Amino acid sequence: MTNETELFSLVADEIENDTLALPGMPDIAVRVQEAVADPLMTLPRLSRIISQDPALTGRLIKIANSAWLGRAVKAENLPQALTRLGFWQIRNVALGVALESLFKAKNKLVQQELHHNWRNSLELTAAAVTLLNHYKGERKLHTHTLALGCMTSRIGMLPILSLVEREPSTFCEPEFLRQAEKSLASSLGGKVLRNWNFNSELVEVQENWRLGIASFKPGYLSFMQLAAVLLGQIKVARPDEVIKMFADAGTISRARFWQQPAVQADYQDILSALTD
Repeated sequence: MTNETELFSLVADEIENDTLALPGMPDIAVRVQEAVADPLMTLPRLSRIISQDPALTGRLIKIANSAWLGRAVKAENLPQALTRLGFWQIRNVALGVALESLFKAKNKLVQQELHHNWRNSLELTAAAVTLLNHYKGERKLHTHTLALGCMTSRIGMLPILSLVEREPSTFCEPEFLRQAEKSLASSLGGKVLRNWNFNSELVEVQENWRLGIASFKPGYLSFMQLAAVLLGQIKVARPDEVIKMFADAGTISRARFWQQPAVQADYQDILSALTD
């Protein structure tokens, strides 16, 4: 039995027996979600809740001052940043950013793999948000919803790597982990998001983004898949032809859109806000 088959079997058994350890939502994300759902919540009260987490506070201020929101007015502090973001954007962005706390492990190779997955998630987020920010079409799409889909794109690796950390001598090999990511992560990611009560649209994005291009027309899944193609996170036989199809469908304005200096500047600025 190969390592991959063993891991498939182990995952299947734990799912069947309901013993697979799914990650819980970070505490600060739970508090923010509950606060935003409170009809009596105010921005000052929400600011006090978020300010209890310095890392999240700093990240939200950087995002508010980045190309994500156009950098029209500089936010000097958390209340100003939250005013720029607005309640529902705060909810999704705070949850996405807080996920970094889950990507931790004691085993060195597992930690490297988690870091690799989290970095890829942030690069995907920055690229997808940049694409949607430049979208001029008629379909109403929200950058914070797309961003949450991208930030959770590798969440399915957490239960896999939890099993790997339990049996490192059997499963802890870089090439094997890459294959497990391709084969198992999306379906497990869908299971995690259902457990977190995500809406069906984001669950479907999670489960399908690694599969073949579903549609070239504007939508959360198509923006995510286009970003992944542009970054090389999804491999396609003829990338130039695929990108042209997205352009023909109106998702981007032209095939060479991604190479424009202004677009790349926005991408790097958003990525810096997410990672620095």
